[in-house]
Amino acid sequence: MNNQIEPQHFIDTLLPVVRQCAQTSILFYGQVADIGKEADLGLTGDKAQAASTAFTALDSGLQDILLSVVLQHFPDIGVIAEESTPLKRRFTRTTSPYLVILDPIDGTWHFRRGDAPYHITVGLACNGKMLASIVARPSEDKIFTAIRDQGAFVQKGTGRKKRLRVSKRAQHNRVFISSKARDYQKLARQHYGLLPREHPLGAALVLTQIAEGELIGYLTRQVEIYDAGPPSLIVEEAGARCLIGPNRVPNYVKRRKFAHFMAAANNVVEEKLLAIISHARTANASTPH
Repeated sequence: MNNQIEPQHFIDTLLPVVRQCAQTSILFYGQVADIGKEADLGLTGDKAQAASTAFTALDSGLQDILLSVVLQHFPDIGVIAEESTPLKRRFTRTTSPYLVILDPIDGTWHFRRGDAPYHITVGLACNGKMLASIVARPSEDKIFTAIRDQGAFVQKGTGRKKRLRVSKRAQHNRVFISSKARDYQKLARQHYGLLPREHPLGAALVLTQIAEGELIGYLTRQVEIYDAGPPSLIVEEAGARCLIGPNRVPNYVKRRKFAHFMAAANNVVEEKLLAIISHARTANASTPH
């Protein structure tokens, strides 16, 4: 029989460790070039290999710090995490309905260059639903937390926690649409009165910005479960809705990619994002091949 995990206990247990990881990672922000995923043409030979190795070690190290605490306090839980490490493999055999979903560095492109915020994300799911989430934005010294049906909050430094609510401004039209979906961006501008940001951003940044009221929508062709899982609860508890198609909610039960993942601050935005997907599909179907 599996023991029940209280979401608040999960938050209280992992939050100090997430803070420590945030403080450690910020020391390398903009200082490490990773040619393992995206080549930095300014580095070659031994320097390139050293940079790639350094980033991989940091990414995996942060993940294992978090997983070591999970293993100590929640040993029977399942895990979905980005990096493949020996510690992660210790969680592969479990019948628990609970699952930890984490990404040690969401936004690696920006982490390497130091040109936009990155995030450390960890969340608790049970039977496919996110129950608790912690998302750190180290470059701004912010910690986002949420528990299902109890709201989402942000704390900057040692300041007071502030409850998050999505924007209700009728004239607000700023959304993020993945740079891999140029046709979606064009439709959003030309037919649906939306103003999409076009430069690449991590899912955690976009979803927390919706929760903060800076954006009102998010649409991407596909996203990994560990990128979307923890921050999705933050934005939902702030008043938005996450979908992977009409009336289809994400199911966080196993490692997968979500197609057409979207978040909308209100029903009007949701209808527009769904219409963009449908419009693009119709246009693609009618295009001669």
